[in-house]
Amino acid sequence: MRLLPKSRRARRAIVLLGTTAAAVAVAGAAWAVTQDDPATTPSSTTAEAAVGTYQETVTSTGTFQPAQTAELSFAVSGEVLSVDVAEGDVVTAGQALATVGTATLEAELAAAEATLDAARERLDSDTDAGATDTQLAADEASVAAAESRVAQAEEALDNATLRSTIAGTVAAVELVVGDEVGGGSSGSSADAGMTGGTDPSASASAGTGAQITVITTDAFVVETSVGSADLARLQQGLQAELTPSDGGEVVYGTVGSIGLVASDSGSGTATFPVEIAVTGPVEGVYAGGSADVSIIVEQRADVLTVPSAAVTTADGATTVTIVADDGSHVETPVEIGSSFGMQTEIVSGIEAGDEVVVPLATGRGDGGGGDGGEQPPGGRFPGGELPGGGFPGGGGFPGGGLQGGEQG
Repeated sequence: MRLLPKSRRARRAIVLLGTTAAAVAVAGAAWAVTQDDPATTPSSTTAEAAVGTYQETVTSTGTFQPAQTAELSFAVSGEVLSVDVAEGDVVTAGQALATVGTATLEAELAAAEATLDAARERLDSDTDAGATDTQLAADEASVAAAESRVAQAEEALDNATLRSTIAGTVAAVELVVGDEVGGGSSGSSADAGMTGGTDPSASASAGTGAQITVITTDAFVVETSVGSADLARLQQGLQAELTPSDGGEVVYGTVGSIGLVASDSGSGTATFPVEIAVTGPVEGVYAGGSADVSIIVEQRADVLTVPSAAVTTADGATTVTIVADDGSHVETPVEIGSSFGMQTEIVSGIEAGDEVVVPLATGRGDGGGGDGGEQPPGGRFPGGELPGGGFPGGGGFPGGGLQGGEQG
């Protein structure tokens, strides 16, 4: 059903009500006349020209990941004799996590040492006997090869103890005493996302082969991506606001790395990976949690603005109408600068505190029936003005980072 304009709807209501009670009909008629009287409908409001701090941002969504992830596996074969940690344990770099049997490794080391002793004796004997240079060179090569095998056997014996390569918290243990393990490799990533690290909680199902995974729980990064249109605006050191999607407190970070190789976002558009290092306190942040990301590409302080609806341009002249001390309206030429959403920068012509007239839109749509288009008063950027340069502490950014507009 098509809705009538407000005045016609009001009159129809009067007719319907008139069939039940005359007193009510009279009251309704008075209300309708008031609503249809243009003199009672304000055509403008006023707003104060105000100074604020404004930001231009690139937004996206991302995922919190540990700043470091160590996916550890035994580099030697053997039977697991001990598992010395459990999920949730806090460990230090170099701490023993598990061990395998060493009998075979010790035998291999003993054999390598015996071969080295024999090679050295052969070199000494041939030297004393005045052997040819060719023979002595062959003996020296044999000694060098035997020494290399001893070093490898010693390393293998040392690798019978699996140690953490970073300080952090044990996130996953995929070993039990009695397991037979094969020689593998262990790795750690200083930047989980950009160097191929994974969510530790999913390491087993993802098939990484990690036998014990250790992550940092006091340092995080956020992995996100941006489109090609925003890529050129980003650089290392830019500040970012990170809002946990579960409603946690906002944390802050700085852009650490920007990937230059695009990937398909699934919608046919290219995106580029960006990693943000979280700075400052990280309470309530967990690996794998999602975040809304806002990277500040430009920030300006002490900007004088008025609502954009207050600005009029005609015949090449730009003006605003200010309210004089006597209440009269004075059309005043101004020079404008940048636009910030519903606010426009005033470079010259008026001062902070001046009251400006903001026209109100009076058109009514078929579905709304009400006045629309009113602009919020004041010189604040949507979302609120940031005091002292925009961040807690009076313009500084928790944990460092470059101010937008002051990038090196």
